[in-house]
Amino acid sequence: MRVFNIERCSTEDGPGIRTTVFLKGCLLRCKWCGNPESQLFEPQILFKSVKCTGCGRCLKTCPSGAIYRHPEFGMITDGMKCTMCKKCIDACYADARVVQGEDYTVEELMEELARDEVYYLESGGGITFSGGEPLLYASFIKKCSVLAHKRGWNVLIETCGQAPEGKLREIADYVDIIYCDYKHFSGEKHLELTGRDNREILNNIRWMDQNFKGELYLRYPYIPGCNNDSYAIEKFLEFAEGLEKVTEVVFLPYHRLGLDKYHGLGRIYEMGDMESLKVKDLQFLKEYEKKYHIKISVQ
Repeated sequence: MRVFNIERCSTEDGPGIRTTVFLKGCLLRCKWCGNPESQLFEPQILFKSVKCTGCGRCLKTCPSGAIYRHPEFGMITDGMKCTMCKKCIDACYADARVVQGEDYTVEELMEELARDEVYYLESGGGITFSGGEPLLYASFIKKCSVLAHKRGWNVLIETCGQAPEGKLREIADYVDIIYCDYKHFSGEKHLELTGRDNREILNNIRWMDQNFKGELYLRYPYIPGCNNDSYAIEKFLEFAEGLEKVTEVVFLPYHRLGLDKYHGLGRIYEMGDMESLKVKDLQFLKEYEKKYHIKISVQ
């Protein structure tokens, strides 16, 4: 399993106190993605400009000439040339260069997660697998879940739903909660926004609704200019209302927290300078509860 971050004491990614494991690799390319370092399966080196002193030691140390000085973003690594020798990281006194993507065995990850076991047990929390796309690591997560349940931890996955149905079938009986994103009702618009149409995602949501025994929640990333019109929102709520298992949907306000990470990878952020939204900005959506028989939350 390739992990790019482990976030401890999380209270936003499921019930209780949790540890969230962020996995590398995703089949979508959402324009607003907050974790661009999650998209590729391969390890990457992320540059943190706020820490850089401009000494140039990384440039001189790199044996493959993979590092270049970007006029706006700083000391960026060309992934096509980088051999992941990590010499630039060793040479950086300021810790301005970080590897995104470390491999773990099941045993190594469980040992890491067990450090906060007391918090899981006292709060009714557990482990959340996020991404990237955790369904692509179904076999690994299945093994971790078996061990987690033996210790009394619950297991949640946050998925975009873009994965073969077989992956979902493999993992469905081993996780307790699924948060699944729904980004747009139109396959054509979904393709424009994410690089894929929504057929596989919608089919997987329907499969979960009929077959998953745990708790299922749909989440809607609310993105101005992309899917925030009333027609798109109502089409989503109609779809959710027609599902048997889903009793609550969660709207996620747009944020630009990934901006510095795009720059640290030498990439342009497609959402430009659009300002982040706050939870209070989306409270008006709860008015839709009067029309649709489903609970609406904003997180």
